[in-house]
Amino acid sequence: MSDVTSIEAFFDSFVSAFATFDAAKVATHFIAPGVAHRRDGSLVPLTTMSDVERYYRGALDRYRDDGCTSCTWEALETVPMGSASLLAAVTWRLLRADASPLTSWRQSYALSLAGGSPKIFASSMHAT
Repeated sequence: MSDVTSIEAFFDSFVSAFATFDAAKVATHFIAPGVAHRRDGSLVPLTTMSDVERYYRGALDRYRDDGCTSCTWEALETVPMGSASLLAAVTWRLLRADASPLTSWRQSYALSLAGGSPKIFASSMHAT
């Protein structure tokens, strides 16, 4: 499987986990320690997997409260960083139950390719 195909499958798996609104399932796509860089420029340390799960539980709860029922990704761009990591950027769209868009944004991820499947160790939401 090529890196791009592997990364596409990774984001498809992320979408499936997101659709459950189960932070533990979303957290399986990450390794710790890691960091999240928010749109406002603040950094969130994700020192343990519990931190990752807690961070995404809060995000998923907010998205659901706003009327989100699912998400999609598009416009994947990748940049290899040696043999063990890769940068990937995607545009996310949060969708309502009728499939109308709720919001969208661009986000970049630093992915570890070690261990057999990609895992996020850093993410950065792009300022708009």
